[in-house]
Amino acid sequence: MVIWFTGMSGSGKSTLSNELIKHLTGIGKKVLLLDGDEIRSKVDCTFDFSVQSIKENNFKIIDFCKENINLYDFIIVSIIAPFEETRKYARHIIGDNYKEIFIKASLNTLIKRDTKGLYEKARNGELNNLIGVDPNTPYQIPVDSDLIIDTDLETKNQSFKTLLSSVLERNM
Repeated sequence: MVIWFTGMSGSGKSTLSNELIKHLTGIGKKVLLLDGDEIRSKVDCTFDFSVQSIKENNFKIIDFCKENINLYDFIIVSIIAPFEETRKYARHIIGDNYKEIFIKASLNTLIKRDTKGLYEKARNGELNNLIGVDPNTPYQIPVDSDLIIDTDLETKNQSFKTLLSSVLERNM
């Protein structure tokens, strides 16, 4: 199963995916995490944050998931994946073993959290193409997610319970 977390920076993707990994490995499942920040820092990445580079990066992750799905019980993908085109491609390529989870938070909440300082840098003109802020790189709200978790409305614990019950109900 590929569990694909999508949402803007600071929405809670990494927090929830890491909690899910702890739980799944704790019950003996073989799990791989593909986190957007880690992928870019570990891979000799020539991608910038242009629309084309973001799509190419997402397509490579999707292809990797398809090629390696039989090696793991779960592949957890935690990336912004801002474009509906790439998420639809993932669903098409991976098929019934794909579960998309949209981690939703308002821009005001994301700016308040600003866990990586990205929104401040964008506001100060130090960062271009911040997804969902810069008009050149919009975040397209998912239209076909399997689960929506609104971290504006739920605590971390409530969000995790919602996530876990959905994963357990459909996959185990």
